[in-house]
Amino acid sequence: MTVLVRCLCLFLLFACGAARAAEPATSGPTLPRVILALVDLREEKTIRFSRIHGMAELPLNHLGLSVVYWNVADGLPDLAGYPDLRGVVTWFAGEPFDDVGAYIAWAGRAMDRGVRFAILGQPGIRLAAGAKPIPLALSNRFFAKFGLRDDDGYSNLTYKSRPAAMDSMVGYERPLIGALPGYPLFRKLDARFTSHLVMRRGDDAATDSHLIVTGPTGGLVTDGYARHYDPELNRRLWITDPFAFFRAAFATDDLPKPDVTTLSGRRIYFSHIDGDGWRNVTEAAPYAKDKLLSADVVRKAAVEPFPDLPVSVAPIVGDLDPAWKGTPESLAAAARLFALPQVEPASHTWTHPFQWAFFKDYDPQKEAMFQTGAAGPKRSALDRMLGRTGVYDAAETGGEGVDIGRYAVPRAYLQKPFDLDQEIGGALTYFTHLAPPGKTARLVQWSGDTSPFESAVAAVRKAGGRNMNGGDARFDADYPSITTVPAIGLPVGAERQIYSAGSNENTYTDLWTNRFYGFQNLIHTARNTDSPIRLKPFNIYYHMYSGQKTASVNALRRNLTAARAAELAPVAASTYTLIAESFYGARFEPLGERRWRVRDRGALNTLRFDRASFTAVDFSRSTGVLGQRHSQGSLYVALDPAAAAPVVALVEVERGDVPPSAPVPYLIEGRWAFSGFRAEDAGFTVVATGYGDGAMTWRLPQAGRYAVRAERDGRLLWSSEAQTDEENRLSVAIAVSAIQPLTLRVQRLAR
Repeated sequence: MTVLVRCLCLFLLFACGAARAAEPATSGPTLPRVILALVDLREEKTIRFSRIHGMAELPLNHLGLSVVYWNVADGLPDLAGYPDLRGVVTWFAGEPFDDVGAYIAWAGRAMDRGVRFAILGQPGIRLAAGAKPIPLALSNRFFAKFGLRDDDGYSNLTYKSRPAAMDSMVGYERPLIGALPGYPLFRKLDARFTSHLVMRRGDDAATDSHLIVTGPTGGLVTDGYARHYDPELNRRLWITDPFAFFRAAFATDDLPKPDVTTLSGRRIYFSHIDGDGWRNVTEAAPYAKDKLLSADVVRKAAVEPFPDLPVSVAPIVGDLDPAWKGTPESLAAAARLFALPQVEPASHTWTHPFQWAFFKDYDPQKEAMFQTGAAGPKRSALDRMLGRTGVYDAAETGGEGVDIGRYAVPRAYLQKPFDLDQEIGGALTYFTHLAPPGKTARLVQWSGDTSPFESAVAAVRKAGGRNMNGGDARFDADYPSITTVPAIGLPVGAERQIYSAGSNENTYTDLWTNRFYGFQNLIHTARNTDSPIRLKPFNIYYHMYSGQKTASVNALRRNLTAARAAELAPVAASTYTLIAESFYGARFEPLGERRWRVRDRGALNTLRFDRASFTAVDFSRSTGVLGQRHSQGSLYVALDPAAAAPVVALVEVERGDVPPSAPVPYLIEGRWAFSGFRAEDAGFTVVATGYGDGAMTWRLPQAGRYAVRAERDGRLLWSSEAQTDEENRLSVAIAVSAIQPLTLRVQRLAR
């Protein structure tokens, strides 16, 4: 085994937690963190486009909650099948239940056993089958669980209605302005519930209606008061603060939050490139004179100058393989990219499917209809992105009776019948063979509409790979709402698709038709998803056709320059997907006294505690904790990947003791990932991996001057000395590559 392969294996062991200490055999009950979303797919068609997934799942994920879905068209679920159930969320637009009484009884039994409910929109209990109104006494059994009584009144004309009471939960992205929605007359019966919005007609207190409430069984937001929708702009804005509402409804303050945005106390950075436009001949100066491929321009302008920023490059096999549409030049461009140390080989599939649903029940005869037309005179935007000659344009009018939505053809390359195994596992193997020894292609970056079907996602898992793409996160002047920032991932049957953390240049350039400089506006989404609360990693995601235009190359370089200047922890894109997948399995075993054992966390090594400005890790009662950092009112706790089941204990600290002292050294922040921490006399040893110079800050129990050494296989590669500051913080920047793991030794020098 070569040194390179051996070091890479070590890195993977640390990244995946495979080298952890043995987990304790016994396990007690864990804190429930699963939310069951009831959806009516007769109305919303797919989970992907449901209100709960599109709007509510992001804040629920941020609060540490994992969402699973149930289609009420199939009846009511057996809650015994959800042992980690914390709550139920609904957001109906209509009346989904044939037997309303059965639903009310089912919900009542669930709440009686401690399952909390969050109700947004229509409660779904006013009409039974045949649109027959149900008795008010029956519906009030349901509303009584939220401390309310429906008095059978309704304010239809609201021009005289004003808030009689309103707190900070209301007006999150849009204040109560303009014509307000009508609302029912809800009286509050139970003082244990908090009213966040009470509406009154004129000055008559007898008309007070409690429209947003939270309490011991959950919370309710009356229809029309959760969000505002502007049909002219097709824009959604939260009226109710979803973070505050779900925090209160599901009582998440006692729950450690598994965090996918942060590593070693810093915001995660990753970048990935889809292969579309690989063979386009560039127009960008100064490369146009040499007629370079866009892929070569991206390498020269955006990859080689940034060796400190990892990037996962995912070509399309059909663009490279001479048996399809590849050329020696396109194949060599991939080999040159894969050879760069900071580049991870990945796959954008073999033939680039555009509409994945077309291939769910694949019919070669149906697809053959797209291969019969002659070349048309025009080139679609799709062709321009892919660098195609327009030979498939006739398919836009040919192929009658075949609806594939906005795409001209079902996939880019149609020469041979579709083969799912070749598309997924075959492409990963192809790129692994093309990459240098020691590099493996693991990541499948979904193509086209990024809407894979269940067996396609399963094929990635069976091939030993990971999957990502979709989501199209935007949060800027054009998309001024968290409603366009997606959840971590999407359930696809029994599988899960992981979303990218940012949108690509396609959405900034009107599908690559104009404003080729538009991708430079990514920086606004990057800032808005980091502050005032961190919602996403910093993700630069683009296509190879960004190497085609001067404006797009410049925009891309601006984004990369901004990333280089920011305080980030760069990782490969496949590492992020593994962290994101691990979010769903993490479990927390309460040990009392603000102390938890963490289980089944996979590659996720950061926990977050909110409202924790004066809370700190109690290292004397914790194990397997690398460090801590306060940011934006939250406490980020870094776990040691080598610890199978770390224990995290918290303690309150004095206002003047932040960052807090501790009896052992701990990490405050660092650019690299760390594992296998060992405190030693007057110092510590730890293994580190990462990209770029290793800037890091540790807090030490003793002030003084310290020797810092970086070693690999027992050989000294770098050494220096550093002095702690007035708060016993030791800051260093280790100028040596850690793509292969390093051992860091920090030792206090004698006075």
